[in-house]
Amino acid sequence: MEVHESLPSTNEALLNAPSPPPEGRIAACLAHHQTAGKGRGSKRWHAPPGAGLLLSVSRAAGHPPDSSLALALGVAAAQALEAFVAADVRLKWPNDLIVNDGKLGGILVESASRPGGDTLIVAGLGVNLRVGDEQRRQVAEEGGMAPSALEDWPARRTLDRHKLAAAMIAALAGVLETHPVQGFRPWGESWRLRDWLRGRSIEARCGNKAHRGEAAGVDSSGALLLNEPGGERRRILSAEIRL
Repeated sequence: MEVHESLPSTNEALLNAPSPPPEGRIAACLAHHQTAGKGRGSKRWHAPPGAGLLLSVSRAAGHPPDSSLALALGVAAAQALEAFVAADVRLKWPNDLIVNDGKLGGILVESASRPGGDTLIVAGLGVNLRVGDEQRRQVAEEGGMAPSALEDWPARRTLDRHKLAAAMIAALAGVLETHPVQGFRPWGESWRLRDWLRGRSIEARCGNKAHRGEAAGVDSSGALLLNEPGGERRRILSAEIRL
């Protein structure tokens, strides 16, 4: 495990590590501040110094993950967060942690091929501990979802950054160990119960195309299911979701 006062990105630090973790072990990277924190696509993750929990965990796997890995990681992170905050943490496909319709955090999964044929998988997690006016302004200017923060909600236990980080690392590491073997099935029902989009009318923008309909859950590979007005059901593998 490595801890930094500031660095561009915890995900990048693990992806570019000169000595990635050997098979069966994990590596973790935490930062007090990121200068180039990443969200999905071209979006940035905004967190002033000390305002968020920023960490990544990496592990080698025998093959690249499918998109359901991010969903399984979301379930594990939500369950771990609920030990600290007295609020229900829900999940917005594919990688957002939601509390009371505000974005509490997000997950970003990246991978890279390694010599010998296996894959290095990196799971990054950002959680808002507190949100200031400037952060809200930056998110709004980029068209992002209104942020929420742990300090906005009653605490179940003292919000100690070190204990929170340990719980999050353990949660992510557990999924990285079991998902390559078991797939999404162990987390499917928990995802369904936390699904923030299910039943909502949404627009899924895929490049220059926009698909509209009612969110109808996810399948075993992590694809979003969309019931379109004509009665067809569409699988969405990657898209920006708008309500």
